Amino acid sequence: MDYGQLLRRAWETIWAHKYLIVLGILVALLGSSGNASSNFRPGGTDFDFDFDGRMPRDFREFRDFDEWPEMPRFRGPAEGALPVLGGVLAIVGIAVVAVVGLVLWGIAMTARGGLIAGVRDITAGQASSFGQAFGAGWAKLGHLLAIGVVPAIPTLLAVVAGLGATGVVAIASQALGGGFFGPGLAAILVPALCILIPIAVVLGTLRNFANRACMLEGESFLAAYRRGLDVLLANIGPAVVLAVIQIGINLAMGLVMIVPGIFMALCCVLWPVLLVIEGIKAAYFSTVWTLAWQEWTTAE
Repeated sequence: MDYGQLLRRAWETIWAHKYLIVLGILVALLGSSGNASSNFRPGGTDFDFDFDGRMPRDFREFRDFDEWPEMPRFRGPAEGALPVLGGVLAIVGIAVVAVVGLVLWGIAMTARGGLIAGVRDITAGQASSFGQAFGAGWAKLGHLLAIGVVPAIPTLLAVVAGLGATGVVAIASQALGGGFFGPGLAAILVPALCILIPIAVVLGTLRNFANRACMLEGESFLAAYRRGLDVLLANIGPAVVLAVIQIGINLAMGLVMIVPGIFMALCCVLWPVLLVIEGIKAAYFSTVWTLAWQEWTTAE
């Protein structure tokens, strides 16, 4: 494989068909939204606290109390209504954020599929446009979403295992008199992460190949993963080299963009510039892998 020619073809392709960059911007802008956690918090409620007519101005005044003052209490005709309302609002807010996140994730996955379909049409000499590419991704959205869920499984397992391990270690630490929590938790989580992180990397790589099996060869969810694995194993050497090249390019760009990136991040007017740069990167590397897939599968 001529890697230099491959990288050059990818750049020429996205530069001649700039709608691919628009799709890349959608991937860069919305691709992380599905992972964003909700910071929703219901609005505060006014409560009336009463410490029997006076509030100590200084903690030293508590020395004059035989007992601590009573706990704050809510005054109002509907004592339990506002806490319940707050809980309902929190649940509704979380549900809304979850739905919006899923919608944005779906758009990002559609754009990801559209990038692959667009390069397929371009290299085949067929007419291509943003609408056609996005429509092709939309037609395969169900399979793309299913493919995209698989790499998230190790993260979900890590969260569940972390919560469970925290509870178990906390109970054990308390039973042993304390001082065991930190080392005990580390003894459980570090080996688990050492196992789950490589699995997540492998599944993420397979997703990259499964997406192309889905969009380029029409494979469904499980069949796309099987086909992607076959292509990856048959071309493991070139795939590793290409992945290392991608990492190297990203590192080089990161070093070059340290100062300009900080400046643009601090200046909200320049945020669109950062987004365009990320969109170009997403479109470029997607095109690189699609062209590589076509070269590998054509040689079969």
